[in-house]
Amino acid sequence: MIQINDAQALNFLRQQTRVLSARAFNVEYDIVDYAQLVPVNTDYPEWASGVDFQVGDLAGAAKWQSGWAEDVPKVDVSLINVGVDFAMYAVGYGYNIEEVGKAMHAGFPLTARKAIAARQAADIFCAETALYGGGHPGWTGLINKAGVTPALSPNTGTGNARNWVDANGVGLKTPEQIVAELNQLLMGPPSSRGVLTSLIGDTILLPPRAYQYIALTPFGVTAPNMTILQWFMENNIYTTRTGRPVTIRELPALATAATDSAVAGQGRAVGYRNAPDALELPMPMPFRFLDVHQHGPMQWQVPGIGRVGQLTVIREGALRYLDGVSPA
Repeated sequence: MIQINDAQALNFLRQQTRVLSARAFNVEYDIVDYAQLVPVNTDYPEWASGVDFQVGDLAGAAKWQSGWAEDVPKVDVSLINVGVDFAMYAVGYGYNIEEVGKAMHAGFPLTARKAIAARQAADIFCAETALYGGGHPGWTGLINKAGVTPALSPNTGTGNARNWVDANGVGLKTPEQIVAELNQLLMGPPSSRGVLTSLIGDTILLPPRAYQYIALTPFGVTAPNMTILQWFMENNIYTTRTGRPVTIRELPALATAATDSAVAGQGRAVGYRNAPDALELPMPMPFRFLDVHQHGPMQWQVPGIGRVGQLTVIREGALRYLDGVSPA
């Protein structure tokens, strides 16, 4: 009969959990790839309490001037200080003496499923934080950012409809109307500042019903062999201007994200610049497992911790919402 004492079990677990932790971090989950949706900045000190951003703008302009002039037009800059606090989260896994004893007796390594599950839970937590604040008091995210005023999808569809498609999958707007709204998400509202234009976006997120409609519906007479999505991917304003492809993703959380009172609870489309100079998710401490420790007479735990901040919009106009593109 094999007798297991605490020291033997703890030593065995320490050897095993190093391997389990490494295996957990090699598993990727497409459903929580938040780092592809927003830039993640891990350059901050792990235990910093927060970070301050200075967001600037210019005032003033050049003017026609004579060589005899004694005054020269001047410009100035304005800086707005934006503070972001960091917070810690935790999730881990554990084993009891029976699980450890069976593994030691059989000479078989412990399963990595618990470590993988903990890592996945951490990824889901960070994705929720990036998208809508993760439930932290006062935090918002990519799809509900405080201070971003949503625009309404125009009521130019069939029967004055705002939705692109109804609940039965029937289209309510023409491909041209939908393309115009998609380009609006990239370009923002018309500018009244002369040569200065709004910050052009490169990424669009859509609620499932709206995405599926444009992905499956032919563009029409001028391009019958292309869907609305395919036509837009080749002819959108961002690609035309830069030569680079635009990113369009389906995001289930947008199905009920609209907040405008006229279409509250309906689908929201999001357009933004997915670049570090436009927005970021500060992450001073990426998730990691700590050392195993005994937690009671017959149990051991492997805690995991990480630290993250609220999604921060660094440049004004980098994020836009269009509410009412799909029904509730």
